[in-house]
Amino acid sequence: MAETVNKESGLKITGPLLRLVAMIFGIAAAYFLTIQSLRIELAAKAESAIVEQLDKKLNNIEVILKETVLSKEQFYKFSTDLETRLARIEYHLSEITGEKIDKP
Repeated sequence: MAETVNKESGLKITGPLLRLVAMIFGIAAAYFLTIQSLRIELAAKAESAIVEQLDKKLNNIEVILKETVLSKEQFYKFSTDLETRLARIEYHLSEITGEKIDKP
C-alpha cells in the first residue's frame, strides 16, 4: 500500500485518498470545461443569429436604395450611421465572447 507522510503536518496520505482527490479534481475540471464549451456554443449561435438579422436588413436596404435615389450627402450620412451601428454590434459581440478587437 502506497503511503506518503507529510513531515510538516504529520498527515498520512494513502493511495485511495490520492485517487479520491484526483477524481474530484477530474470531475471539477470536466464540469468547468462543459460549462465553458456551452458558453462558446451559445455565443456562436447568438452571433450567427445577429449576422442573419443584419443580412436581412442589408437586403432590405438594397431594395430601398434601388427604389429611391439618394443624394451624396444622404448616402454619406447613411453609410456613417451604418458603420457606427456595425461598430457597436462588433463591440457588443466582443464583450460577449471576450475577444479583443482593434479600434480604428
